[in-house]
Order: sequence, then C-alpha cells, then structure tokens
Amino acid sequence: MRLFLFLFMVNTLAFSQIEVDNGQVIWRSIRQYDGTSEQLLKQLKSSGKFSSLESINNSVIGKFTDAPVSFKGTASMYLMASNMMGSFVVNFKEGRYRITAKNIKFKSQTSVGIFDEGSIYPIEKYALNGNGEFRKRFESKDLPIIETNLAQLFELSQEDDW
Repeated sequence: MRLFLFLFMVNTLAFSQIEVDNGQVIWRSIRQYDGTSEQLLKQLKSSGKFSSLESINNSVIGKFTDAPVSFKGTASMYLMASNMMGSFVVNFKEGRYRITAKNIKFKSQTSVGIFDEGSIYPIEKYALNGNGEFRKRFESKDLPIIETNLAQLFELSQEDDW
C-alpha cells in the first residue's frame, strides 16, 4: 500500500529544479497539461503576470517582471529587498509541458544596505562561486525560496471558472 501511495504521489507531482547550465542559473519545471499551446498562451496572457508573450512552433516564450519574492522566516537580504524578473520558454509534448526560466535577475525595490532602489543583479552573482558551482548558503537557504516562488509564479489552473 505504501509503495502504491508513493508511486501515485510521484506521478501526480510536478517536477522542478534549479540548475547551472553553461554558467547560467536556470529553473525547469515539467507539468501535466491536457490543453494546447494556444490554450496555455491564453491562460498566461489572462494571468497578467507575463509580458512579451508569443507562440512559436508549439512553444510559448515570454518574460516576467516585478514578481514579488515571498518567504517565511528569514531570507538573504537580496531576496527580502527585491522582485524577480527573467525570461522563459514553454515547450509542449503530449499531455505535458516544460517551463524553462532563464536570465533570472533581482531588481531592488528599496535602498537597503548595499542595494540601491532599482538596481538589477543577475542570480549568478548570489548563487555561484568562482568555480561556477552553487554557493553552499545559496543551495541550503535561498534555492528553496526561489524554487517555491517560481513554481507559484507559473501555477496556472486548468479549470474553467464559468
């Protein structure tokens, strides 16, 4: 029974992760979806969270700006003082899609400490060490916060609210 429950949970959950790809920090998430790329494009547009949306060859590309960062407890100063921005592409396969967010940056919303209001810094500044690997603090503290916020940003309902 436990094995069945575990397999059921693995099959129904979305997969997502932040990784380093050629020196750039990217976030990928794979989700189940029963609609078409045109239907998803319509949902993305109606959410009001995204800009520069286009549908190209069964993919959707776009940008997100001023996405607030929410967290519980403590967080790094740059997360507390900034909103996220970046670009994304959504690729489709039958019954699912994959979101890849890249060019992730943080835009300071206030002047706090070393941050000037409106300053923009790439995630790599905070995430990667000199060897291009995740910093230990980023991996243990910041990465879960960023993953959760990106997952929430791209959370779309397939249910019709009529």
